[in-house]
Amino acid sequence: MNKKNGVLLMNVKRPDALQNDGAVDCLGLFYLAAALENKGYEPWVFHGLTSDVPEILEKYVKEYKIAAVGFSCDYKNKSAVTELCLYVKEKYEVTVIIGGPQAAALDGKFLSESRCDYIVRGEAEETLPELLDFIVHSKGVPEQIKGLCWLNKSNEFIINDARDPVSELDALPFPAYHRSLRKDRRYGGTIFTGRGCPFACAFCYQSNHKKKVRLRSIANVTQEIKNNLENNDGLKYITVMDDTFTLNSQRVSEFCSAINILRKDRNIGWYCEGHVRTLARQPEMLKSMAESGLLRLQIGVETGCAKVLEAYGKNTTLDEIEFVVREAVRCKVPQIATNFIVGGPFECGEVIDETISFAEKLLNIAPGIIDIATGFLRPYPGTAISNNPAAFGLKISEHDELKSFDDYPPVSVNGLCAEDVINNRVKVSWHISKTMLKILKDNKVPYETILSQYKIAAEYGVTSMWYLNVFKRNQLLNEYFRLICQGSARRLTDVPAGELTSWRPQRTVEIWRIVDIRKGYPQIDDYVLSPLEFELLLHCSGKMTLNEVITSLHEKFGSRFESENEFLEEIKQLLKNFDARYWVVFCKL
Repeated sequence: MNKKNGVLLMNVKRPDALQNDGAVDCLGLFYLAAALENKGYEPWVFHGLTSDVPEILEKYVKEYKIAAVGFSCDYKNKSAVTELCLYVKEKYEVTVIIGGPQAAALDGKFLSESRCDYIVRGEAEETLPELLDFIVHSKGVPEQIKGLCWLNKSNEFIINDARDPVSELDALPFPAYHRSLRKDRRYGGTIFTGRGCPFACAFCYQSNHKKKVRLRSIANVTQEIKNNLENNDGLKYITVMDDTFTLNSQRVSEFCSAINILRKDRNIGWYCEGHVRTLARQPEMLKSMAESGLLRLQIGVETGCAKVLEAYGKNTTLDEIEFVVREAVRCKVPQIATNFIVGGPFECGEVIDETISFAEKLLNIAPGIIDIATGFLRPYPGTAISNNPAAFGLKISEHDELKSFDDYPPVSVNGLCAEDVINNRVKVSWHISKTMLKILKDNKVPYETILSQYKIAAEYGVTSMWYLNVFKRNQLLNEYFRLICQGSARRLTDVPAGELTSWRPQRTVEIWRIVDIRKGYPQIDDYVLSPLEFELLLHCSGKMTLNEVITSLHEKFGSRFESENEFLEEIKQLLKNFDARYWVVFCKL
């Protein structure tokens, strides 16, 4: 019997500014690790940068008696994985296995070039243990392992029958996070409550899977969340990774009830993806989710052009998208996330204009709430677009994924060059940013909405595009809401009636930094301050009560008013103006 019983599972990426390492905890690898552990193997999981792989291999291959190294391959890291396979085969006597989303598109050429031994397609909780039984214990033969691809001795590419997806998800062990080599990481922030998707979006990787949806029981899901909370006392935010979470309103209601019970002991929030059509037909789900701590809802929009939306096979309409966004706002969902694809089917100037117009509409429906990101179309393997791009007016220009990051379009549009597609994305993104800034300037973002974004960031570490790119970049607004959010100050209208004069006005303005006096008079941005306004702002230092400020200013400016009441009314109006501009907050002490 081979004494080597260890398995090293790796999910690695090249350094990338857009990369969020571990955002989903590499959940699939930890499920695999649990399945292997149950079969008597010693699995270990590493996720991180490609540059770390040589050190990891050198440190652990011998120490943990590694018999096989498995790489998760996706659209973005295929070329990196190819190089790493070669590195492993040249330096270590171990079997190399490839799995992950891109496995469906890998072939004999990839095996020859990478010297990889096996490709596992589809869900691997059953396939991988069977393969390791052959590798480690010489049990069985590769020909009988469903879901497996390899090169035989004649260098022929062999594709075994596909394996049916795991049917009973409750029977799977919970992710084996204790098998991580990343001792600097804590886990449990992501969960799946089900697998499979009934929809067939033309661009989505899930569309090439069998459509059967398999759901875990809510009791099983709840137990996993409980375990994660017990093992991670800092866990406050849970990402539900399902593509189909909102398919069943009754199940969503059960989940929300279970979360509400957990929230009695710990203040946790959560994220999920929702399908627009199911939410449009059963909008009551939005209220239940928001009331149970849903902080961020992802919905698929993709485009503002009805023709393109139909080509994608989204099974939604622009009207349904608009309705769901309005309902989410009404139900007080704190954040809505979506994405517009640039470089998609039939793209032209008219399509881009329609997308820009629709983006502007959504931003005005949900000011301060909806995030709209942009991205290039990616030709994932097995999708309708990848299988027949010409039918969509497209051409896959980068088959080797060498430019598959978000900074360069791997798909070209008929009549447009890559530079045109890049310019279209710049145009859409710029207009989204411009619209967000205008909405804020026009005071269309409610105070409660802005404050909620600061509270969510402080309590859960969950940030939005509005929070990072608009609110925090406005120095006055950011200081105003920072002080209020941490509880050290209140806005003018929240000071208890009758107590205002005993509170201390505190400016959020750093005079030397914000006030421009180069023209001989004080000015903040394009607003010119009167002498009284400027003196009032100077006095709002947090050192004097409002009553003391009023007394001091009355000595200098009181004679300009017919009565003391008129003077006090002017001070009141100026403070309201300061508050509207985020210049002043009020402190109790």
